[in-house]
Amino acid sequence: MEKYVFTDSIGYLTTTISRILQQKLQARFKNTGSSTTPEQWRLLVVISNEGEMNQSQIAELQHKDRAAIKRLIDHLEKKKLVTRKSGKDSRSHIIALTQEGTKMVQVFTEASKETVNEALSCFTDEEAKTLNQLLNKLLNNIK
Repeated sequence: MEKYVFTDSIGYLTTTISRILQQKLQARFKNTGSSTTPEQWRLLVVISNEGEMNQSQIAELQHKDRAAIKRLIDHLEKKKLVTRKSGKDSRSHIIALTQEGTKMVQVFTEASKETVNEALSCFTDEEAKTLNQLLNKLLNNIK
């Protein structure tokens, strides 16, 4: 029987890579003087890219439960990066970026690009493109 090498598993590799990238990204974000986390930034980017939407729609796009998204929105609202527009009830509030939120998306997007470019610098452009395609294929398969 072939020996199972945990550190060669796709789960171990993707989790470890994700954790290290998060740490590097968080360090870059701190250099901007903001306490916004990579997870909060991802939510800002979703709203920036997709437009105003309710908490349930955001949760679906982020593959997270609504309670976790609510907590993220609460933090971002306290930082004045998003605002809630009234709906029929609290679940139907529309979440929108503030002007400050829009600015932060731009700042953090640059920091994110730098982090990713640094991480992918060991690959050729073609290898990086192939890696991205393979990871997207895997993601679509496990959804």
